[in-house]
Amino acid sequence: MNDASRRSRIAFLWVGVIAPLAILAFSAMVLLAWMPDLPDPMAIHWGADGVNGYGPKSSYIPLTLGIGAAIVLFDAALALFAHRLPQSSAEPTIGPWSATSRFLGAINLGIAALMSLLSISGAAMQRGLSDAADTPDITGWMILGLLLLGGFTVLGWFLQPKHPRSAVQHGAPASGITLAASERAAWFGTVAMNRVGAVVIFGLLAVYLAVTAFAVARAPYDGWSAASILLVMSVVVLIAIGCGIAFRVRVNAGGLRVRSFLGWPDTRIPTGDIAKIEVIRIDPLAEFGGWGWRIGTDGRRGVVLRAGEALQVTRASGSTFVVTIDGAEQAAALLQAYVDAAASDPESGRTHTGGAS
Repeated sequence: MNDASRRSRIAFLWVGVIAPLAILAFSAMVLLAWMPDLPDPMAIHWGADGVNGYGPKSSYIPLTLGIGAAIVLFDAALALFAHRLPQSSAEPTIGPWSATSRFLGAINLGIAALMSLLSISGAAMQRGLSDAADTPDITGWMILGLLLLGGFTVLGWFLQPKHPRSAVQHGAPASGITLAASERAAWFGTVAMNRVGAVVIFGLLAVYLAVTAFAVARAPYDGWSAASILLVMSVVVLIAIGCGIAFRVRVNAGGLRVRSFLGWPDTRIPTGDIAKIEVIRIDPLAEFGGWGWRIGTDGRRGVVLRAGEALQVTRASGSTFVVTIDGAEQAAALLQAYVDAAASDPESGRTHTGGAS
């Protein structure tokens, strides 16, 4: 780790971990001091008509501040350890820090400010009440909280140094293999989310589905509005995971095809539309802000499920597509061979220009 990365990590720890947790801890101490003056149960949720959710007084601090602390710690773990996740090559990852990590630290500070304000204001409105149903509307405090979220996020961004080195790497152009005029070959591969990422995704999914199931069970008593939204979102999340967790990759005379196991997204780049082929190394968090079907900070698009080697194809229009895959060098060599063959035989190249998406 170089000095710039070390300074960035230290700043992140102060801005994105220590300060947010300190803000949340201070809020918890205030709430503990107010506990004797608060009703039991307490109002913990507001709707269009006022208070519509209650919980035991003893659960108020874990519910309101525990969520904020969990987000802060999750973001911190992502920023600090994402570069150590399993990757598609044995070489070390590109770099331990990036603008994405800096943003995670900034958003942590904003989230801590938001959660602290909402928890303290929610409790302050209930001090001295015998019935939490009489709690005033919280809309004004929510608006103020959102302003704090934005303001503290901007503050957190500028409190951290700008990393001087870009994580984007450029590889050497691929070298094609030799194919006889009548010879045809194809390359197939599969790319899937690494095991750690899959465990995290399905763990979070299990928690979300459990919350949805609880909301559905409570719907006859609390109404179906929240439960319906959670059910719809559950379907959306399940489809998104199914479409983004694993892809099939194919290289043949027609060009490159990268297709989700569910059939969509389905990207096809015909041989005649390829201007450049490279084998590069990818840092998903630094260059694409995460994992899955992504749009990079520099406009590149692609399937980025692991750190490490990747096949990068630049189209004639200048747009670039990336897919992280084991055996990227072999795939690039075969694809380059077909591109070279199409260039030397324009009539052959034109037969493969259809079907791009």
